[in-house]
Amino acid sequence: MTQQEIAYWLWFAAVMGIGAEIDGILSVCGSPEVLFREKENKEFLKRLTPKQRQRLQMVDLKQAEEIIKHCSCYNVKILPFAHPQYPQLLREIPNAPAVLYCSGKTELLNGSRMVAMVGSRRPSPYGIQAAEEIAKGLAKYNVIVVSGLADGLDSVAHKTVLKEGVPTIAVMGTGHNLCYPPANAKLRLEIEQNGVVISEIPPEASANKSFFALRNRIIAALGEGVCVVEARKISGTMQTANYARKYGRNLFSVPGSIFSMLSQGTNELLKKGAIPCLDAFSILHTLGIDEMAHLPTVDPVIQEFEPPLPALSQDAQTVFAILGATPKSVAVLAEESGLAIWQLGSALTELELCGKAVQVAGRQYLRA
Repeated sequence: MTQQEIAYWLWFAAVMGIGAEIDGILSVCGSPEVLFREKENKEFLKRLTPKQRQRLQMVDLKQAEEIIKHCSCYNVKILPFAHPQYPQLLREIPNAPAVLYCSGKTELLNGSRMVAMVGSRRPSPYGIQAAEEIAKGLAKYNVIVVSGLADGLDSVAHKTVLKEGVPTIAVMGTGHNLCYPPANAKLRLEIEQNGVVISEIPPEASANKSFFALRNRIIAALGEGVCVVEARKISGTMQTANYARKYGRNLFSVPGSIFSMLSQGTNELLKKGAIPCLDAFSILHTLGIDEMAHLPTVDPVIQEFEPPLPALSQDAQTVFAILGATPKSVAVLAEESGLAIWQLGSALTELELCGKAVQVAGRQYLRA
């Protein structure tokens, strides 16, 4: 694709705006170049919104040329909708980005098995563990995980597959001149070296909160399925799940505690028909990535005999009985067990030494 053709696509993207439906417009004249030369085409004009008509009068090719310069500075490749490397799965949705900006290995955007993984920005230990296990299982079958480079479970998914030596795809809600959150700059660099970072926002564009919500549709469309690990009932994660339904993607949801706010969204998705995701095999088997993936492997090697753990004191047994997968604070455990603080501290130490309890952030405990 020539630089002039790319410039016409950049002009078209600027006129249409982020998140606009482009398939109907392109069906009128077939290409941005034709539309540029026939701006007064009545069929074209009647499909535009008032804001798009306004931009039609304001945007010219000089702005496109500036974007091309910025992309060169940031080592960003421009993939218009008609480019051979533009993701085929993304082409299927009506509001596909007219242009994608990419850094990294763009060849990964087609021909690979991809699954999106999303979740809370402030996950529980349970959510983190679930995300790690599922991502690790997908990586064993060379499935590329797509996520949003956000805090929390997005970052967990990206980092886990990278540790397994498998590339990952990050979809940003900003241009390539920015990294949000800034703390993920190092992770973004690692993804660019081993996978690909994409955005529909041109470099040097101002940050906009609405871009992050629109980014979620790209995450949902890029994967053959979307796995929601943990989510509040009203959240950006649930927006991604709704896009997955809209685009006909397989929607997977990790069950969670009925007492956890972070599992209200995932449990609601299950109630509405999402596929329960108990492990990576739930996804692999549904997508037909490996027909035998759902069958557990049996190690023929005889395991060494492990002696039973030493008998627990009465206080430790009491505390162990009320521990579960959801972390509990010392105050809650004291109330539920009826033990004095000094007794509770002794019991928790005993359980930790025996490997039956784990302390997590905020001096909270859960069953090992």
